[in-house]
Amino acid sequence: MSLRSQRKLAASLMHSGTSRIWIDPDEIDKVQSAITREEISTLIREGVIQRTPKTGVSRGRVRARSGRRRQEGSRKGSQKPGKEQWVLKIRAIRRRLRLLRDRRQLAPDSYRVLLGMAKGGAFRSGSHVEEYVKARQLLRKR
Repeated sequence: MSLRSQRKLAASLMHSGTSRIWIDPDEIDKVQSAITREEISTLIREGVIQRTPKTGVSRGRVRARSGRRRQEGSRKGSQKPGKEQWVLKIRAIRRRLRLLRDRRQLAPDSYRVLLGMAKGGAFRSGSHVEEYVKARQLLRKR
């Protein structure tokens, strides 16, 4: 009871693959007796043989990759790369601030404010701290 040849004919007539051909299970004997292209095309017109719609590919994973759903709660696995970069950066910034304070170039109150800003992510690097201090004229006059 193989309908392979009928399925192939229908696929070529409908310009699709054999896996997309649907044959009505109630009319299998009718389809089995059809052996020419004409007979298959009449069965297609009658609706006994139909083409199923294409199945799409989910884009959910692509959306997730493209920047969405990457907040802290959605992340899985190690937090290493980002955290290590942060640790290295914040240590350099705090070292620069301590240096300015110990050289008495920075007042203790402005040191505390800048330390809080650094913790909040206001500075990119030690040199950025220096730029900020010079722009706001926070350096003490000797």
